[in-house]
Amino acid sequence: MILTHLHTPAKLLKHVPLGDSNNTVVSRGALIDQLFKPLEDVQAARRKHVPKLQHGLEAVLKRQGVHWLQDPDTQEYNFPEYLESIPLVQDFDFDKLPGFVPSSQDKNLVALAKKANCKYAGSTSSLTGILVQIYLLLSEEKLINTSNLSIDFQDAPRFFTPGQRIPISVILRYQDGVYTTDYDSERDESTEEIILLPLGTLLEKFLTLPKDDFDKFRKSDTSGDHPPLKDTHRYAKHGEFLMRSQLDCIDTSLPGTGVFDLKTRAISPIRHDVHNYLDYLHRKIQTLTGRRDSFEQEYYDMIRSAFLEYSFQARIGNMDGVMVAYHNTARIFGFQYISLREMDLCLFGREGAGERVFLRCVALMELIYREVAKCFPGESVKVTFEKRSDVLRVWVEPVENPRPIVEFQLRMRNVMHGKAARGPYAVYSDYPWEIQYRIERSGESQAQILKNRDRAYRRQMSMTV
Repeated sequence: MILTHLHTPAKLLKHVPLGDSNNTVVSRGALIDQLFKPLEDVQAARRKHVPKLQHGLEAVLKRQGVHWLQDPDTQEYNFPEYLESIPLVQDFDFDKLPGFVPSSQDKNLVALAKKANCKYAGSTSSLTGILVQIYLLLSEEKLINTSNLSIDFQDAPRFFTPGQRIPISVILRYQDGVYTTDYDSERDESTEEIILLPLGTLLEKFLTLPKDDFDKFRKSDTSGDHPPLKDTHRYAKHGEFLMRSQLDCIDTSLPGTGVFDLKTRAISPIRHDVHNYLDYLHRKIQTLTGRRDSFEQEYYDMIRSAFLEYSFQARIGNMDGVMVAYHNTARIFGFQYISLREMDLCLFGREGAGERVFLRCVALMELIYREVAKCFPGESVKVTFEKRSDVLRVWVEPVENPRPIVEFQLRMRNVMHGKAARGPYAVYSDYPWEIQYRIERSGESQAQILKNRDRAYRRQMSMTV
């Protein structure tokens, strides 16, 4: 289904705040409940190739809450002791793995997009940051829900971390009628690549391969008979947008497709000082609850800094949830399975609210892409998104042959019962939910547009987790 929307007369869009009088309205309308449909698979995923948990870890999926690797009271191991010590990144041969393929280099993605009549495409890694920016506008930065945490977190901050509000930049690479979306890392000051990204890849194999098979991926193994691994993806469309999601793991005991995401979570002292991660190898998770050195502290941090992206990624992949392994880069402390329903409760205040939120964010993203594609037709472009106050600004510039930058401004209002509704209420409610929007092309001078964009660039380089 190609996304359609109601071209509502301007006088009826009374709830949408006006932009600068010099701006030009390029798109406006209303998105109503009946327009939103679930993502549609365009190619059946080969689920028999999706990895499965090893070492008895499937027990984590069957009981809610934290599963200690080693019980702190009895000192007995709930899972093989082998899992406690994490192999060194420098001893793992990453060249034996398939490797990540950016959207623009995924020939299958481009071919499927053309076959499915999709003009835009991207992977979870390149799209979720955009969806987060749109959600922040949609929800008016609704505070997280901490009602399921202990009294220790009663007065803890409930807003998202600066890292969740960081402006996001992508490159839309045009090829044969399709704009593929690659993450633009030109100004990325992230320190995750120092250890956390490669360690995450290593741990995915550590938890889903039998020990003998995993050992064949160590650099010390020169037999050359390591098992061939191939990534499995879901390709699903919404309107003219095709999205790709890697399928990390599967278990038939879970609802729906049985697919879930694997996440590895370093303790907070390391995440906030990754350059010096070796200084924190003595730090460990010691208790279930509390504000320090606890699983609950890490869970609270995830709600504020990761759950939005986790939930969007899971929905693109039609997954049930995520399994998290908590560690300090040298040692694993425990595991926890977190369903989408649980994430919905923490983020939106109600189980099941997330699907409505997700589909509205995707629809708004597609509307923005339509306008972006008109700026420099048939060319690859750099695009930066930033939500500030009550507007989402989008800067567009060609990759080649520099020309004046285009700035778009998205303004919107949630409408319920015929009246403007605050974002937090719209996100939480299950009443019919209309979104009235206006996309304007900035009428400011090129000097001011450059100044606006450069400020966003500086915020990209200064924000942290």
